[in-house]
Amino acid sequence: MSKSLLNHRIAVTGSTGFIGMHLLRGLHLAGAEIVAIAEAGPRVARWDGLAFPVERIVIDGPGSIGDAIRRAEAEYVIHLGAAVSTERSLRALEQTLRGNLLSTISLLTAAAEAKASRVILLGSCEEYSQNTAPFDTALAADPCSPYGASKAAATAYARMFANAFHLPTVVLRPSVVYGPGQSERMLISQVMRALAENRTVDVTAGEQTRDFIYVEDLVEAILRSVTSPGIEGGVWNVGSGEVVTVRDCLRRIERITGRTGLIGYGKRPYTQNEIFRYELKLQATCAALQWQPAVMLEEGLRRTWESFCAPGQG
Repeated sequence: MSKSLLNHRIAVTGSTGFIGMHLLRGLHLAGAEIVAIAEAGPRVARWDGLAFPVERIVIDGPGSIGDAIRRAEAEYVIHLGAAVSTERSLRALEQTLRGNLLSTISLLTAAAEAKASRVILLGSCEEYSQNTAPFDTALAADPCSPYGASKAAATAYARMFANAFHLPTVVLRPSVVYGPGQSERMLISQVMRALAENRTVDVTAGEQTRDFIYVEDLVEAILRSVTSPGIEGGVWNVGSGEVVTVRDCLRRIERITGRTGLIGYGKRPYTQNEIFRYELKLQATCAALQWQPAVMLEEGLRRTWESFCAPGQG
């Protein structure tokens, strides 16, 4: 379990998202005083389902994030808010530039002015090239999507703020996150929802390798990154260390659910610039955070499927 954060005031952007909601629960268990920040919209109602109080700040868009950080007056900032897009388009370029890079610069500026003790940023393995696996943070970023480029640029600014303005920043690059409550835009949730409803679902041939990390393991790594000494200014990979093919993952889901014949392997093409090898070097992260992933894929898939079968989820 991570070090106690009792009475530490921590602001979380993107707090109504999949990772954000799990993180709020983790912060509460660690004793933190939580300031939850999110954009206006239907998802802010998710806060009402929490079994503990959080201070709430609703913003009208990513351009307001700096003002929210100033209002929060938090000791630590965890930045999860992001515009996620898999598109390779000019529309995605504009969206990710504003939603990821410019908003992050605004957040870092406000945190520097407020003399925050540490800022944790969630990066992405999309910052790496298609050809560099296993992903090593010592390698230069070489993204192949607007989203990856915006995240790589945000990482560069975080390191600059650490060097030039002495703002303690930490960038975590997670592998493919999954778990209960995830959007069905993501593969595991999409497939499980289809199987729960006895529908067919088309997927690729599944030859790609992936490191799937259970959301609670990522949350634990984030919590440890708040107070772990000597990690400021660094970039750290966060993954499970268990690398499987997508087909193997989906076959495990079929075994766990007992629902076969519904997944159409090879009926969808691979995406443009598909990353086929998705493997992370984790040794430095495990040592620096004194952290190890605790939930391997089989158990994580089982827990995720149970959430689909829970009452009210049918």
